[in-house]
Order: sequence, then structure tokens, then C-alpha cells
Amino acid sequence: MNELPNQFLETANYLGARICRDALWAGNYCNWLGPSMEYVSGNWMVVHRAYGPDLYAGTSGIALFLANLYRHTNEKIYRLTAEAGFRHSLSRLGDLHPAMRCGFYSGCVGIAFALIEAAEQLGNEDYVTGAMRLLKSLAKDDPTAQGLDVISGSAGAIPFLLDVHQKHPDDELLELAVRHGEHLLTTARKNEFGWSWNTMDSPRDLTGYSHGTAGIALALLELHAKTGEQRFRDAAEQAFRYERHYYNAEQENWPDFRSFTVATPGAEAGTVCSVTWCHGAPGIGLSRLRAYELTGQEVYREEANAAVRTTARMLSASVQGLQDNFSLCHGASGNAE
Repeated sequence: MNELPNQFLETANYLGARICRDALWAGNYCNWLGPSMEYVSGNWMVVHRAYGPDLYAGTSGIALFLANLYRHTNEKIYRLTAEAGFRHSLSRLGDLHPAMRCGFYSGCVGIAFALIEAAEQLGNEDYVTGAMRLLKSLAKDDPTAQGLDVISGSAGAIPFLLDVHQKHPDDELLELAVRHGEHLLTTARKNEFGWSWNTMDSPRDLTGYSHGTAGIALALLELHAKTGEQRFRDAAEQAFRYERHYYNAEQENWPDFRSFTVATPGAEAGTVCSVTWCHGAPGIGLSRLRAYELTGQEVYREEANAAVRTTARMLSASVQGLQDNFSLCHGASGNAE
């Protein structure tokens, strides 16, 4: 059963045992209490709360980790706790913000992803049935009332809808992906530098993977690869051009235009660059690697190489203890990916 190097599996085992120990049970359901970033009274702050159902910071993400751990260890407690976590997720779908239902990391699409992945780990095809039902329920939602970015919007939904359609053919899912692509085309802001999207209150439309242009461009490129519709590829290339315009060659990175980074004391506009999966070289590099796979265009390989060099420098700092965040979004795990 052990397919992982011992050190990695031992660490995952330790984390899994701790997660199971801390689970709060109610019948066949379980949840956890812990820190969560929440928008309170106009500010982001860390609060202590019971988790929601989402993939990014909720019970479906925790359950997916435990399901994967069960596959590698065959420890029954991981399976039981994963199943209880998924029961909680499916029972709390109504807690999701209506404008984020299509979100991969924050909405129903991500929960469906976790279920389909766990179906293989746990040998339970009922999870696939539930996931398909959940995805098809999104067909009645208007994409124009949903978000745009990878975390909570159309750009996160499109690649997974296409992937599920490939494995479990259903025209309704492909049609839904196209509708979300059209939503991105309609909301694009076009200027001489390229196309971008207003995903967050900021001085300029964001670069980057999670909330910025890189993630949206990649979703459109995936849609072109599936449908052959040139309009989606043209839009993707315009979006990549927008990021290319702001590329900082000295830092081998792309600027972080979020309001709180632009306001960094002493920083010139466009010179503050993050090095995280969500904003900056790591996530942008992932988008360029996939773009190169899909198109074969050399410019994407060159941009990916620049992103890898910058990310490697940050990971070296992590190894030296200069970074203490290990999350996907803005920590060492996301950069390692």
C-alpha cells in the first residue's frame, strides 16, 4: 500500500491522525473548528469557527485528504472520517454564497471534484453519481451572476467541467463550460495592452493565477482545446499579452496589483511582486506550462522558465526557514507544486 517515501507518508499520517482526533461528531457527520480568514466589518481577519463545505477551507477538502491517506495506509479511521466529512459537505450546500456556487475552490464545483476523486480512493461509485447530480444542478444558475476567477468563478469551473465531460461524457456539462467561457468573453476589459478582468477592487486589473488574468486565460485556452472555437484562444492570448506588458524582467516576475501591495511604503507602482501560487511567478508559471503544452508556442515555455527560476529562489528561502507558511495559496506547498 505504501507508494510514498516513508518520511512523507509518516508526516501525512501524523497530520491525518491529528485531524481525526480533532473531529467533532454528530451522528454520522463530522466537522472541525479552526482558524478561518473571514471578511468582517470591511476587513479580513482570522476568526475561529466551524468549517463550511468547500474544498479550499472546508470539510470536502479535509475529507479528500483523508480519503487519499486511506488509499496509502488502509487505516479504517481515515475512511470513516472522510465519509463523515463528505456527509457534512453535502448537507451544507445551502451555506455556499449564491455568487460562488460555480467556484472550484469555494463552491459546488470543488465539492464535486473532491467526490469524484474520493470515489476512486474509497471505491464508492455513489460519490460519482452525487457529483454529477451536483454539477448538473448548476446548469440552472446564470453565469453572469457568478464570479470570474479561479477561486470562486467561471475560470475555476471551466477546466474541471471539461475534465469531467471527458471522463463521463455529458453534453450538459460541456454546454455549461461554454456558457461560462462566454461570460468571461463578455466581461473582459479590453485596451491596448490586452484583455483583463475586474475580479477585485484594485488600482489595476490583477495579474496572477487565483484571482488574476493567468487563471482566466488558461481556462479559455482549455476551452479552445476542447471546442476548437477560435474566439476562446484569441481571448486567452490577449489575456496573456496583458500580463506580458507588465512583466518585470529584473525580478523575473509579474506585479501584484492588489491594493495593499501597491500601497507598500517606498514602492514604485508595478514593482511589488509576490512569489506565491495565488499571485506571482508560481501560479503564473503553472499557467504558462499548460499553455505551452496546449499550443507549443515558445513564448510560453520562456515565461514558464522565468517563473520556475523565481519560484526556486523562494523555495530555497523556505528551506532555510525564512518562510513559515505551508499552504497551497500563499505558502511553500503552492510554490512546490
